[in-house]
Formats: sequence, C-alpha cells, structure tokens
Amino acid sequence: MTRRLPAAAAWIAAALSAISVGVAAGPVAWRLSGASAQVAGPVAAMPAAEMARLDLAPILAFAPFGKAIQPESTPQPVGETGLGLTLLGVTLSNPASQSRAIIAGGDSGRADSYAIGSSITATATLAEVTRTHVLLQVDGRLETLSFAKPGDKPADPGGLDLRSMIPSATEANPPLANDPDAVIARYRAAILQNPQSVMDRLGLEATADGYRISDAASPGVRQAGFRPGDLVTSVNGQKVGDVARDQRYFDDVAASGKARVELLREGQSIIMTFPLR
Repeated sequence: MTRRLPAAAAWIAAALSAISVGVAAGPVAWRLSGASAQVAGPVAAMPAAEMARLDLAPILAFAPFGKAIQPESTPQPVGETGLGLTLLGVTLSNPASQSRAIIAGGDSGRADSYAIGSSITATATLAEVTRTHVLLQVDGRLETLSFAKPGDKPADPGGLDLRSMIPSATEANPPLANDPDAVIARYRAAILQNPQSVMDRLGLEATADGYRISDAASPGVRQAGFRPGDLVTSVNGQKVGDVARDQRYFDDVAASGKARVELLREGQSIIMTFPLR
C-alpha cells in the first residue's frame, strides 16, 4: 500500500485551521475532500483568561500569510547648507544621475560644473540636482543648496556676470563706472533706443519659442556660459521671445537683482542664475 501520510497530514492541518477560525462564530458549515458536514449546536467560546494566556508569538513568527514589506526610509535634508556656496545653474538630464550643477565657492575658488557624486569641498559631495535646489552630502547628512532669493546678497559668481554682456560703449553711449545701477540704466537706454541692435550685438535671435543664441554670440554671452544653439525660453519664470513685451519686462528683472534664465540645450533643460547687483 502506498503511504499517503504527508497528504493526510496536510488535509488534517487544513481542517483544523478552518475549524479554529470559525469556532467562535457559532454553527459553521465546511466541506473537505468532497464530504460535507454541519457542526450543529452551540460551541463554547474559549474563556477570556485562557485567551489571555494564549501565546500567538510562534504563529505570528511563522507568518502563514506572509510578512508586510516595510518601505526603506529615505534620508531627509536637515536644512540649508552653511558652507558659503552659491548655486548658479543646473543641467537637468534624463537619467537624473547625469544631471549637473554650476556652483561657486568650492575648493577650486571659482564657479565650476559638478556631476553627481563630485566633491565640491573637502566635506561636501553633490548628491542630487533639482530645478530649484541641489542636495549635498555633508559629513553623512543631507543639506540643501538653493538658488538665491530676490534681495539676497550674491556671492562671487566666479566671472559669470551679466554686466559683461552689455553692448560696447560708443560715442553716443560713453563708458560708465562699473556700478550695477549705471550698467542697468545703460542697458535699458540701449534697449529702448534700438532693441534689435542690442540683440545683434549679443548674438540673439527672436523665435516663437524664445531667444536662440547664434553663432555670432558676443564674448560676454559665451563667458556667461551660453553656447550657440541654446534656446532661452524664460527669465525669472516668465516666457520670453516677444521683443516688445520683453522690453516692458526688463525693469521687473532688473528690480529683482538677479536673472534666472531657463534654456534648452540639445534637449536638456538648463537653469542658470546671475547676479545683477
């Protein structure tokens, strides 16, 4: 005779499990291996004292229905970094691991472009790049480095300065002292007089989607980090490309003290910010 003890044991275990689940619920009907039976009459409930003494730890440890998967906790930043760094721009890529950030104030002493995982200072490593800020790994904790807010005093941007983009002085437009307000005033006057001339000197081409940097981009534009082919789509969050409308928007940008420029470069979104004061 073939021994079927393992199968029988399995059926018995199943039956006991079914009965134990319904024992406190009164009369129950159950079906096992094609046979049916009715448990009739009242079933005595287990006294409360015995229930209290019942040790469920082995059953819970066995976890017959599986164990809940606990999500791994994500480290949260502790706050804004105090390392004296300045976030000048970001390059957002897909995959995100290829994103970069332009940061001034690191150990190099100038504004540099950093990849994720790069060391910025002896204690700070670039961990993540977003549109509004980056995350730094500093001595085992996460700290944020955000773009400067209007009114913040900018740190030395390491040569990235929009004041160098002002059109060259002419006899009708003599050179002025390197005072931010004077530079902005000269820029405003040049735009009001002949905006197309200003765009030609800078090497900008107006399109329906923004301003494209042409091959004739001025040295100041290139020094500021722009490249031929870049498409500037917004400044300080407002879409640009309409020359007449953008003339009126110039004063708002100047009053903010900074220009936060968003552009497209070879399909990638890049955000750069420059101090105007």
